[in-house]
Amino acid sequence: MIDENHPLVENKPILSMKKTNKIMMGVKTMYPYETYKKNDTRGKYLFVLMLLMGLTFFTGNSVMAVPADTIEVVAKHPESGKSSIYQINFVISKPIPPKAIIRVIFPAEFDLSDLMIAGSTTINGGFDLEVDRQMVIMKRSGLGREISANEKVDVKFAIVKNPNQPGDNYKIEIEILDNEEINIIKQQKVQKILSAKK
Repeated sequence: MIDENHPLVENKPILSMKKTNKIMMGVKTMYPYETYKKNDTRGKYLFVLMLLMGLTFFTGNSVMAVPADTIEVVAKHPESGKSSIYQINFVISKPIPPKAIIRVIFPAEFDLSDLMIAGSTTINGGFDLEVDRQMVIMKRSGLGREISANEKVDVKFAIVKNPNQPGDNYKIEIEILDNEEINIIKQQKVQKILSAKK
């Protein structure tokens, strides 16, 4: 039997296994579940922020629409029987190459026999002009720049004599082709011819 009062025996308390385990694990500084609890609010804010960003991105993509191809035919003198300069304005969602071809087909009631000139203030490089019955053919020379997608440009040509009868259902067909004559766009527009002023 050990004498507890013997000078060689230290009177220090013996740590229990339970206490020792706690010391080995670390004295209750922070357990995993406590870490989660402390970061829980911040995690919720982060989740909400990411969700809002995702919704904004999704909404933005759904709202942003690709610009539609638009073509407009404008007659300087739209009255019946009048000779007029015609202008085609267009915005195309594809590039227009330096050797593109623009075709404009008029109804039989229009007279193209005096049509001899074509040009543009927005498309450089010039055109080769041909008239084949009711079709105006303007071929880009290849010397100008490529027209960027969604860039507003125009072509003008003259002289076109309007029909003798006024009407609001004259259909003009416009077609733009690339240098390999592959269709870029084709649209039909209605041209209104007014009664001649007396």
